Amino acid sequence: MAVPSRVEFLRLLERVEGELAETGRLWARLRARRRAPLLWVLIHTVLSHQSTGARTYRVSKRVWARYRSLEQLARARPEDLEPLVREVGLGRLKTERLVALAREIEARWKTLTAFAAVLRSAPLEQAWQALVDLPGVGPKSAAVVLLFRYRRPKFPVDTNILRVACNLGWVRRRDPEAVRVLVEGVLGPDPELLLRAHADLLVLGVPPSGAGGGSCGSRCAAVEQCPGSG
Repeated sequence: MAVPSRVEFLRLLERVEGELAETGRLWARLRARRRAPLLWVLIHTVLSHQSTGARTYRVSKRVWARYRSLEQLARARPEDLEPLVREVGLGRLKTERLVALAREIEARWKTLTAFAAVLRSAPLEQAWQALVDLPGVGPKSAAVVLLFRYRRPKFPVDTNILRVACNLGWVRRRDPEAVRVLVEGVLGPDPELLLRAHADLLVLGVPPSGAGGGSCGSRCAAVEQCPGSG
């Protein structure tokens, strides 16, 4: 396993940003999520599982237009919600998770404001666990909420970032949590740097049009000579 040093990692990010202009645009969009309501972020995060970004955004807007408060979502019937989310797939499962998530927050914290205070101010691992304990929120989703919304140093690993880590030899098997721990260990607790790394590696890992999911295709030209690439 070839774990990059911090200098090597930063050099990689610079090369990716020099070759792939999409990284800057994605970074800006991710930073804008800090102004988004927490309930919107949670809805979008649950609906994003196994769905494309554009489709998830459309469906999230549809749900948000109908359910603008925790109380409304907690009292929703999954069968009423399902037609709104069918486009992203796994409609019944995702609607059940959204309603269960809202009810769990109400049961444990009473209000979304109280829950937000935990995510914003509690010790990092406590905030992380509070999210992971919710229905439909796994480690990646918890990291998304903490990093994107609250600027807390957790690194989300999606399939594209996992693909890059495997191709560069950072991990021996497809283990998102191993990649998260590695990146956080190399880059340290700087949320801006973690957000930048997330944007850069995500763009790098998206297969070129027509390419299979097994490699980075031509995008890997940015890191062919990079130290630590295995």
